[in-house]
Amino acid sequence: MSADMQALIAQVGDQLEALTLAADGLSGVTGLATNPDGTITAEIAGDGTLSALTLAESLTAYPPDEAAVAILATITAATAAAARHRADLLARLSDSLT
Repeated sequence: MSADMQALIAQVGDQLEALTLAADGLSGVTGLATNPDGTITAEIAGDGTLSALTLAESLTAYPPDEAAVAILATITAATAAAARHRADLLARLSDSLT
C-alpha cells in the first residue's frame, strides 16, 4: 500500500474518531442555571428538553407573577448554557475535520 493511501486511511480514521467523540459528547451536553438567590435551579438536556427543575420552598414567598418570571428566566439561562456547550463541541468537531 502506498504512503499516500496509508495517510488517507489514517486521516479518515482520525475523522471517524472525532465524529464518535462528538456524538458521545453531544449526548452528554447539559445546561445548568441557578437564579441569583438560589431558589430556582434548572437543568436542560442536550436535546433542549428541561430535565430538572428544583424550586426551594422559599419561592412560595414570591408573588406568583414574579415566581413565574424568575422560573422562566432561569430555564432560559440554562437553555443558553446548553446551547453554548453544543456550539463549543461542534466547533471543536469542525476544527478537527478540516
